[in-house]
Amino acid sequence: MEKQHKQHLAIFTPPFLDLILEGKKTLEGRFSKVRCAPFGVVELGDTVLMKEVGGLVKGSFVVAKVESFENLTPERLKELEARYSESLYANADPEYWHRRRVSKYATLMHVASPTRFEQPFPFPKKDRRGWVVLDKPIDSAT
Repeated sequence: MEKQHKQHLAIFTPPFLDLILEGKKTLEGRFSKVRCAPFGVVELGDTVLMKEVGGLVKGSFVVAKVESFENLTPERLKELEARYSESLYANADPEYWHRRRVSKYATLMHVASPTRFEQPFPFPKKDRRGWVVLDKPIDSAT
């Protein structure tokens, strides 16, 4: 039986969603103080739907590779910054690494096949989570 890939909904603050769709940002990083999705949940081949904060689901990408890090220290975060800043397009937010300084977990997803939807659509979401593993796939009707 073929493995079923999961679908995820990720919330993005500008300008990161568009940078992925333009092919400039090739790595999506999620950092957290506690162990939560996508850490340990997202896998190679999964699809990530990209929703703008307070806006529409505008596109998607396929996860080409996942790198997970736990028990992060300030030294380890500095190593990640040196190695991944360019691919994460971290310079688009002057506070990018400062905001993540207390993180203990990081999930880095290599982006493949970024797709901009011709018809962006709403997704009803009322909580503050920045990442949701979807129970059932959404047909994006691209």
